[in-house]
Formats: sequence, C-alpha cells, structure tokens
Amino acid sequence: MSNWYEVFDNEAVQWYARKQATHLTAVAASVVVATIVLAVLGLENVWPLPLVGALLIAIWLGTVRWIAQRQRKLRRIVWCVKLSEERVVGYDYTRRKTVLDWPVIVRVELTRDGLLLLGQNGCTFDIPHLFPDFAALSHRVVYYAELHDIPVYINGHPWQSLDVYRFFPFLAEDPPTTV
Repeated sequence: MSNWYEVFDNEAVQWYARKQATHLTAVAASVVVATIVLAVLGLENVWPLPLVGALLIAIWLGTVRWIAQRQRKLRRIVWCVKLSEERVVGYDYTRRKTVLDWPVIVRVELTRDGLLLLGQNGCTFDIPHLFPDFAALSHRVVYYAELHDIPVYINGHPWQSLDVYRFFPFLAEDPPTTV
C-alpha cells in the first residue's frame, strides 16, 4: 500500500464555501429577528396569536429544512483533494477530512460546475471547476476511475455514448489538401 498522494487544493474554493456558510448564519439570525418581531406583534394584539403561531411554525420549518439542505451541499464541496491508487481524500470548508476508497465510488460525473464523485454510502465529493489546475485534476480522477472500472459520465450520460461530432462538427470535415 502506497502512502503517495497527488494533492490539488484551492483556498478560493474554501473561502467561497465559508462565505456561503456565513450567509446561512445570517439567514438564521434574520429568522430569529423575525420571530421576535412576530411575537411582539402577537402579544400586542396587532396580529391574532393563531396567525403569528402559524407563521412562526412555517418560517422555522422552512428555514431549518432549507439550511439543512444547503449545509449538506456545502459539506460536499471539497477545497483540497488527495488522489492515490487506493482512495480519494477530500477536505470540506471546515477542514473535515472524508475518505472515499475507489471501490466504493459508484461513478464519476463531469458536470457544468465541476466533478462529482458519487459513493455507495451516499458520500459525495463535489470538486468545483474553480481549481486552477482543474484539467489536470479531472484527467487524474478519470484515469483512476478507469483503473478501477468506475463509469465516467458527462452531464448524466456515459462518456462512451456521446457523439463527439455533435459537439465538435469540424472534426467530421475532411482536412484541406495542400498542393
């Protein structure tokens, strides 16, 4: 077993995810302020208490659900990726380390926003295209995926089924002859 890793990192990705997490904190603080304002309106009989209670329940349930979903998405974004023949190690914006062994990765998907590594256990790495060496990183991920017989998808389609000539019609043209 080799302990050798190829390391790709980008602190701008970490900063972006932390900034998004800060926005979640601001949303939570806004909901607390809205709760206080609605409670005052209800206690002062400006609005009926049942209406205030219903609004508070709806606001809190919606906010908690939205924040939980957004937090899960932010935890999937990795700013540091370590690749080896045995595994992929990723670090999220809180510097929490997550390890995905290649055998548990179900598929690798290239999307408009970057790379997704989807694991059997529901663990997913989201590698944004913001890495300055994203081309080298994505080529290495595809190399290891093919080494472990992991399917590679491009925008939801297996890459083998894509028609290259549809994306690059100039490839179908005959090259010009020179005299």
